[in-house]
Amino acid sequence: MKNILLYIAALFLFSACELTDVLDNDPPNNLAPENVVKNENDAKALLNGVYSTITSRTMAHYYYYTELIPSAMVGTMSRVAAGTTAGQFAANEILYDNLDVRNLWVMFYKVMDIANNVITLTDALDDSEFSGNTKSEIIGEAHFLRAMSTFDALRYYGQFFDQNSNLGIVLRTEPVNFVTRNKARNTVAECYTQILADLDFAIANAPDFSVTYRGSKTAAKALKAKVLLFMGNYAEAAELADEVIEEGTRSLAPDFESVFSTGINSQEMILMTYRDENSDSDDNNRKRFYTGRTGTTWFPDLMDDDPRAPFTYNGSTIVKVNNPDVFRPTYFLRLSEMYLIKAEGLAFSGATLEEAAAPLNKIRNRAGIGDSEATTIDELKDDIFNEIIRELAFENGADWFAAIRFNKIMELKPNITSSNQYILPIPEDEIFGNANITLADQNPGYE
Repeated sequence: MKNILLYIAALFLFSACELTDVLDNDPPNNLAPENVVKNENDAKALLNGVYSTITSRTMAHYYYYTELIPSAMVGTMSRVAAGTTAGQFAANEILYDNLDVRNLWVMFYKVMDIANNVITLTDALDDSEFSGNTKSEIIGEAHFLRAMSTFDALRYYGQFFDQNSNLGIVLRTEPVNFVTRNKARNTVAECYTQILADLDFAIANAPDFSVTYRGSKTAAKALKAKVLLFMGNYAEAAELADEVIEEGTRSLAPDFESVFSTGINSQEMILMTYRDENSDSDDNNRKRFYTGRTGTTWFPDLMDDDPRAPFTYNGSTIVKVNNPDVFRPTYFLRLSEMYLIKAEGLAFSGATLEEAAAPLNKIRNRAGIGDSEATTIDELKDDIFNEIIRELAFENGADWFAAIRFNKIMELKPNITSSNQYILPIPEDEIFGNANITLADQNPGYE
């Protein structure tokens, strides 16, 4: 236990604390095991550490690379960043020792580990230390964050597209220490089972929606709809996306520009990062340097004359996720994605053309391009894919993963010739540092 607590304390020492002013909680700083989490405020502070880990400059790879890496791989961005390994993503020729691959893996597992500590240490406290339902809400929110980081790790490093595959990721559901460190890879099916279990727990126990930068019951439902879509459970995904839409917690913004110009007050954001004038600095927000990155092949052609283009990029500069007026947040979930999940789920589950087109047309008409003119389901599927790109480009890998789901990626990027290129290699640090993983467990194509 002491090793776990020292790890948490060290993490807080070099993590940014943007949320501290907003939430009026500082991380506990007494390293004695019995004092690290001893009451409600300490548990809240530890939970805040998950969010500051996602948004901090030192831990840049979650908020930053979940935009850059998938966009470069699909071609909506032309590159990731400067450096000898960054060009591998745009070329779809990634090597197993790529430092950015390693950093992204570490980032997902840091978030997972802090969430696990929140769950374990909060659950161990007596209920009398908490007011109302706060204890269960903290644990529920931590389950949501664990599900999110586990799902993201699976999407990038496991064969998420094949539920019969043995090549999932390493599931972490307890704090890492010398006893729990060595774990084998889980199957893809086991990973999805754990993610759904965490989300169901969050739906039952997390707080109701209150602010756009915290996990909630609504965020858990929205993420579960996305997970079900990735699993190919299309009808269930459409049904749950519709539930998020109909609950009325969030509503579509009147136009595309105002989705992003209102920052954390956006009426359709379900989950985004918190940013303010203090956290949007050279040291703490690397998105300040998003210049010269817009894709130059198929993406500008698709965006040509679309009313959303000027609010998505300007020449070669990304502007949607790099708007200084709202301090350059990262967008994880928003209501328009629920409409598109509903449309995709219906189109792939045998709904009529009219049923599947209805949610798609809500987004198209909000953008000012009118109803889909598709006359067949296949044509409608193409329209749904194109709308995902136009609406969700640069948002948490939406463009890259849609290209895989719709079987478009090899057409868009001819240098992708195998599904092996859909996922990243397991970092060599994990292979050599985890006694239950060997070189034989590496993802195919990276041997």
